[in-house]
Amino acid sequence: MDWLTGLQKKMPFDTLRVALIAGTYILGEIGFFPFGSSFRLGLGSVFYVLCLYSFPRLATLANGCLTGFVVVLVRVIVDRLISPHPIPWQNLLLDYAPALLYYLALTAGILLSKVKYQKNNTIRTSLYYMVFDFIANLLELTFMANIHTTWHSVYVLLLGAGVKGLFFLAFIATTELFRQRILREKEREKFQGQLLMGATLYSEGFFLKKIMKEIEEATEKSFHLYQDFLPETVGSGQKNELLKLAEKIHEIKKDTQRVFSSLAALIEPNDYTKIDLEEAMALVIESQQRYALAHHKEVQWLYPSSSSHYFVENFLPILVVVNNILANAIDAIGLEGKIAVIWHVRSQTLYLHLGNTGSPISPDDRNLIFLPGFTTKYSDTGTASTGIGLTHVHHVLTEAMGNVHISQTRGRVIWTWFHVQLPLRYAHK
Repeated sequence: MDWLTGLQKKMPFDTLRVALIAGTYILGEIGFFPFGSSFRLGLGSVFYVLCLYSFPRLATLANGCLTGFVVVLVRVIVDRLISPHPIPWQNLLLDYAPALLYYLALTAGILLSKVKYQKNNTIRTSLYYMVFDFIANLLELTFMANIHTTWHSVYVLLLGAGVKGLFFLAFIATTELFRQRILREKEREKFQGQLLMGATLYSEGFFLKKIMKEIEEATEKSFHLYQDFLPETVGSGQKNELLKLAEKIHEIKKDTQRVFSSLAALIEPNDYTKIDLEEAMALVIESQQRYALAHHKEVQWLYPSSSSHYFVENFLPILVVVNNILANAIDAIGLEGKIAVIWHVRSQTLYLHLGNTGSPISPDDRNLIFLPGFTTKYSDTGTASTGIGLTHVHHVLTEAMGNVHISQTRGRVIWTWFHVQLPLRYAHK
């Protein structure tokens, strides 16, 4: 509603009040005349109460009086203009004036019962509205000059109040349903973003581990050099410099260790410890579909639906592997193509088969594509890709005691397949 608030500030009048009055009159013309007179049961009151329910600041007697006055005035003018025979103004006013009493009574009932604040119970609010609508209609009918109130008319008013109450309840329920659906979609997107971010941090953690290992080796080697040099071979000053170098490298290692510890804390979620394998696959495919659309590629996704639910704890390695392989598959596809995601679990091991109809990988490149920096992808300006996506896959699978191999099937279309095996630390149906 921020755009509505901004619009109101730019207008010299209250746009919500204008919308309330205009909508009430227009929808009030949709209805029927149960007694063959000017008295009508329309949907205008439903719209009126919905506005007061959605925007509590509109629930004032002044707005009720103004709405009723405008409705009466417009009806009088319209009837005067469209009637084939001129009708005296006073007769028209007598016929329509009780409608003003209806909106005043309806607004008063809402204010006295504080319905506008009871948004946590829509059924009770609808019942209140039915009661107020019936009372307001009964007052309007009582003051109609050409209608006598009978038990039959009372039954008609009860029926009308019930129907309008159901309309009100249906609209509120539908609005709430859409609101909950939007909230669920936002939560899903947030959860998806957290998972993919965790997967990215998880894969980067392997490079930090590699750096720490290399730093440890450099520290040990520099210290050995310090110990091996004899005083007569080098000066004492040079030997002290070697010791300082070893100490500095060791400090770098400790700083790297602190960074890795912070990174590990970020990728260890506190609100979930396991995830349904099928849900994880669906999240990655949904993310990669958006990636394909962003690059103006039409991808047909082929993946089987499964009734089995496997909840796994080591889902981050799976996300890293699937996400990087599918991203490379999309890059390998031209304007359109197909990607298949097939998986099954057997003996606590996940078997993944990820295929695509993009540019095939040459036999010479199959042993190189997992090396850091190796790439066959270049931008329009000739800039090479980083070449670390599949390197992440290799490092993650090595750490998780998994493996991957590549095959190609030839037919009408060449399919390139990445076959992955990954032990599951924990899984149950």
